[in-house]
Amino acid sequence: MTTEFTATTHGFERRIALAQPLLGNTLSLDAMRALALEIRQSGRDGNLKVIRICATGESFCRGRAAGAPPAKAPTAAEFRRNLADVILDVYRAMHESEIPLLAEVQGHAEGFGCALVAACDMAIAAAGARFSLPELQKNLPPTLVLSVLRYKVPPKAAAHMVYLTEAVDATTAKDWGFVAEVVAPDALHGRADAMVASIGSRDRLAIAALKTYFREIIIPDFSLASEVAGSTLSSVMTSMPRGDK
Repeated sequence: MTTEFTATTHGFERRIALAQPLLGNTLSLDAMRALALEIRQSGRDGNLKVIRICATGESFCRGRAAGAPPAKAPTAAEFRRNLADVILDVYRAMHESEIPLLAEVQGHAEGFGCALVAACDMAIAAAGARFSLPELQKNLPPTLVLSVLRYKVPPKAAAHMVYLTEAVDATTAKDWGFVAEVVAPDALHGRADAMVASIGSRDRLAIAALKTYFREIIIPDFSLASEVAGSTLSSVMTSMPRGDK
């Protein structure tokens, strides 16, 4: 059980709301484990047709919550198991879901939050939303994020974001494929409601068939990309001197 997000059912919709606005809706590793489980269970529920991920407060998600550093430097296997695999499992649950996920984005979507938007099947943003991948500021190569961005964001756009670590506005995010629509802030929730209603008017079998097609044909080789991302990050982060991380 976590208090970092809530999950409620609204007819055929499972709504996951990030619920720590005073902390920018950052998520701890424990919350990410709970999030992966929630998405996996909801994605298999025959009574549901769509999963909406939204947030309370001014920001969508400002990334992973900083945890206490380990007492001793982890091995590559420990880093992979305790950090990289936890994050990758959220993306894996989203990829394997039988039903689509919709991101409703306001404010900042940073790091893991930005990847969460990209990993959703659909996404809309308020006009003031900002998207960034600041991991390299801490010498952390964001390979996990890149495993999600492929096939969704042009390679040079992805490189621009990960190398420069600069935030981009909602219009640029739309041009680059992070979101499909940008709407006025006061119209965001209503537009998401309308999208959910449209999906809900279709038969679940048809919805699931489309999700499968996207997963297997449009966005192939997820497992390979995930494996390379986790191995690369674990190797780099356990090879650098600790003061450089």
